[in-house]
Amino acid sequence: MLKYMPPAICFAVLLTMTLVSANATSQQHVNLYPNLPAPIGGEKILITSAGQAAEGSILYTIADNLHVDADFRPRALDSDLYDYNSVVIVLGYSANGLEQTNRTYQAEQSRITKLAGEATQNQIPVILVNLSGAYRHDKPTWALFNQIIPNTDYYIGLKTMKNMDQYLDILASHNVPVTLVNDFSDIRTPFNSVFR
Repeated sequence: MLKYMPPAICFAVLLTMTLVSANATSQQHVNLYPNLPAPIGGEKILITSAGQAAEGSILYTIADNLHVDADFRPRALDSDLYDYNSVVIVLGYSANGLEQTNRTYQAEQSRITKLAGEATQNQIPVILVNLSGAYRHDKPTWALFNQIIPNTDYYIGLKTMKNMDQYLDILASHNVPVTLVNDFSDIRTPFNSVFR
């Protein structure tokens, strides 16, 4: 009886590995990259905010340090795209930020949806960036994310997101390439890869 024990163990391990492998391949594939293999955007870049959080100004500072030709216009409209070759939308809802712009949340949703749609219609790449991670995981930010994704060409976000599987499933369903970074200071390389 002991001589059949090693083959039985090997068979059990093989069966387990096969089942795990079959389950993993049935899940939706997500294009995860450390950075893009080739640029998809060009300069001059419009950096705007979806939700009026402060992270847009942080990304503009990063772009400036990388010597990328960009303008930060947190209230940019779809009619402002005539001068730009790429659009970077920084995701994050801030009630205080919206109050400072004298705009309602519904008006912000409409603005960003029209902007992303117009960019796609004019074949201008849309890059969605989420620098706030779990700190701005709320319904308004989630709704903005869902509105922008159909027009997104590339997503850069933090690994510390709550419900990361939901984000990745939505990104995969729209075939959006994804780069996840540990900290917002790590965004320099993937952000630079969009343009160079």
